[in-house]
Amino acid sequence: MCVNYAANEIRVFTDSDHFFEQLTTDVQNAKQSVRIQCMSFEADQVGVKLIELLGSKPTIERILLIDHYSRFVVNDTFLNAPQGWMNKDNAREERKDLDKLIQRAKKMGLRIKFTNPMGFLMHRYPARNHKKMILIDEDVSYVGGMNFTEHNFLWSDMMVRQENPDINAALNVSFMADLNETEPEPIIDVNDDVTLYTLNGWKTKAVFGDLINRIKSSNKVIAISPYISYPMLDAIASVEDNTVILPKNNNKPIIQFLHGLERYSEINFKYVPGKMLHAKLLILDDQTAVYGSSNFDLISYFFEKEVVLVHKNENLIKQLSTFTSELINK
Repeated sequence: MCVNYAANEIRVFTDSDHFFEQLTTDVQNAKQSVRIQCMSFEADQVGVKLIELLGSKPTIERILLIDHYSRFVVNDTFLNAPQGWMNKDNAREERKDLDKLIQRAKKMGLRIKFTNPMGFLMHRYPARNHKKMILIDEDVSYVGGMNFTEHNFLWSDMMVRQENPDINAALNVSFMADLNETEPEPIIDVNDDVTLYTLNGWKTKAVFGDLINRIKSSNKVIAISPYISYPMLDAIASVEDNTVILPKNNNKPIIQFLHGLERYSEINFKYVPGKMLHAKLLILDDQTAVYGSSNFDLISYFFEKEVVLVHKNENLIKQLSTFTSELINK
């Protein structure tokens, strides 16, 4: 599935192949810089392809931020768990390949930083940097849910490409804060139609609350998220006209159990068959899109660093509504 309406400023990608095709064009046309941030990055075909793409532009700045998660989890296998010890799907070999690929990338001149260290005895494991964004020069940006791994590219996901220097500049504040290990402003009013939220778990719960209030003040909510839970789900339950779209084949099966609780009995859940659905999106009153890296779940609320854009744009809503309709009708 791919929604590719050519727009003046915005294009929604729901297919990894078309997303990477456009990204390749953007990187090849870059004149100053390419800055990429993701949670998961692996030394598989997708990871190698990205490094080779960035390596083909030696005269510009190239920065890659990767969460420390990728040093401990390969293809959804936690290396310190029994499955990791048993080397499920050759996870340990692939982890060694990651070190080799990183060294190769550095020799190409890429600047690479692993964010959010796990800490002593991995006590900071929940506090991940969950952001996914791409910034190219001073105008093009992408935000959404796609990581750079083969198994993530097989999922149904979403990235939104924007040609807007104001959005690029706002996202760059978040990117540079993570690069320099500082704290960005939690709310940036980009313009009259766009607001950027840079969430940081418990430190920005009040800011997350602002997103919750946006939901509660709406008359209609359509939500997509594989792991949506408290407190966002409770806010959605307070809106009479609601639809929550999730994958039927969820890699975290407990989510469907939680949705069976009595407190969520008024929510219209739609479970989409087929491959894993990993997109994250809210559409409020058919006018406002809320999208980015957050799964709108308990983990985002208490622990993770996220970027979320709140955007009023007719063309964007048209594209996203087509995507949600196709999911609902599956």
